[in-house]
Amino acid sequence: MKRIFLSALFLMAAVSVFAQQEMKSFEVKGFEKSYNQVKVVNETSYQNFHCRVVILNADSTVKEVYGDYELNEKGDSDTNTKSGKDSRIPQGALLGIQFPKSFTGETSFFVEYKDYPLFDVIVIHLTNKDGGYSDEY
Repeated sequence: MKRIFLSALFLMAAVSVFAQQEMKSFEVKGFEKSYNQVKVVNETSYQNFHCRVVILNADSTVKEVYGDYELNEKGDSDTNTKSGKDSRIPQGALLGIQFPKSFTGETSFFVEYKDYPLFDVIVIHLTNKDGGYSDEY
């Protein structure tokens, strides 16, 4: 009983830490009707950090956690696949990317969609916030 209580307490603490960070969100707009895998790719200069992807309600509150992602050096990636009846992420769903409070880096992202024989994948590329192309000619 003590283990269950401590586990629940730890989970609530982890949720509150993630909830305090600014969340980046987007609407799933790919070409498939639904997706069954989310992959996060570290294209930042940051190393050894983690983030999580959450499914959001229409009011941007967290509906459920899709998965936690551990990322190391640039080019590293982590993937989560859910199974079961309600495991697919439908087109039009809102997803959020959360970082723990201890993560102080500034990131941006872009999303791509991949269609493989067994998986329809949402690929989230994390980039440095100041990265990208210059607006100057």
